[in-house]
Amino acid sequence: MQSLALTTLRDLAARCGLSVLGVTGVEQLQADLERLQGWQQRGLAAGMSYMLRPPELLANPATVVPGARSVITVAIFYDRTPVGPLPAGHGRVARYAWGRDYHKVLRKRLEALADLIRGEVGSGLEARVFSDSVPLLERALGRRAGLGFVGKSTMLILPGKGTFFFLGELLSNLEVQLDELAAEPQRGHCGSCQSCLTECPTQAFVGERVLDAGRCISYLTIEKRGALAEAERRMIGDWLFGCDVCQEVCPFNFVSIKKGRKADVPELGAEAGIGPSLSLEDVLSIRDTASFERRFGGTALMRTKREGLLRNAAVVAANSKAERLEAGLLAASLEDSSAVVRQHALWAYVAITMDAGSSGSGRAVGRLEKALADPALEVAAEARSLLSRLPN
Repeated sequence: MQSLALTTLRDLAARCGLSVLGVTGVEQLQADLERLQGWQQRGLAAGMSYMLRPPELLANPATVVPGARSVITVAIFYDRTPVGPLPAGHGRVARYAWGRDYHKVLRKRLEALADLIRGEVGSGLEARVFSDSVPLLERALGRRAGLGFVGKSTMLILPGKGTFFFLGELLSNLEVQLDELAAEPQRGHCGSCQSCLTECPTQAFVGERVLDAGRCISYLTIEKRGALAEAERRMIGDWLFGCDVCQEVCPFNFVSIKKGRKADVPELGAEAGIGPSLSLEDVLSIRDTASFERRFGGTALMRTKREGLLRNAAVVAANSKAERLEAGLLAASLEDSSAVVRQHALWAYVAITMDAGSSGSGRAVGRLEKALADPALEVAAEARSLLSRLPN
């Protein structure tokens, strides 16, 4: 049997840049299974079909790695430096995406940890590492491993440290000796605080620890494919990719943001990637997938694909009344190969030009009349809808 003391395991993890580590068994997460089942039945997963997998699968680590005896859960913090005013013509990017793609960064460090463990216990170690890549209830595992507690925002909160971190797991046949650190789980609670619930711009929380994904800005800007409904366009505000509001207002994050805590490892810092905002003009000018991949390859923004990011950029331009982007929106509405991008760029172009008064109104009408002949039905339908609502 492979065995290692928890103190030794934590020392090995620290050598890999993994400063937070906890261990739990592979038993089923029964209470979390029932909570997930209720959430699914209420239809709160929006378009995320992968979250509709059988709850027994997501809540049972033993099914992921047969023969596993333990789940080693680690947390690694990303950039918590303060955010300044949003530059004109830019869209906000959620903190987790400021640096390099966390999946690769964390997986590499977990693999290094597995190698170090193997060096301690021998080649008999059987282990697999995961970084948001398998159907596991990671926050529930982190809670059971003693890292922290799940707050009203559904986020795992590490008391004294906050929520701005990634979780990763190493499932193995290793038996961990908990010795003197058998440790009591981290204790904490939200108390009477409701900040995350009340400050959410879209009121996406339908109860404590219950999120309606269809109203979440992160879902709308990252996971949702195709067109955004007009109400959804207004909902995303100036967020180009993701949203941090429920975390920014959490008191558990106050100190780390105030002190400008850097990421645990350089790859997850703003300097290593795209940072807190992007120029909407630059994004709207990306006309092909190859250019998109050259610009954002190796970052979390690959998740939304070129079409999704340009769709978001057009919407943010309209929401922020970025008049300087009129030409870029016009070009995207005429030239882009994606009907979704043309549709949203058309809507945004009309919104901005109509704000310019009578001269803008003429430009809007002229563009909409031409868009009626767009080969994509959704673009032509958008044009007809907008024309019907323009003042006579």
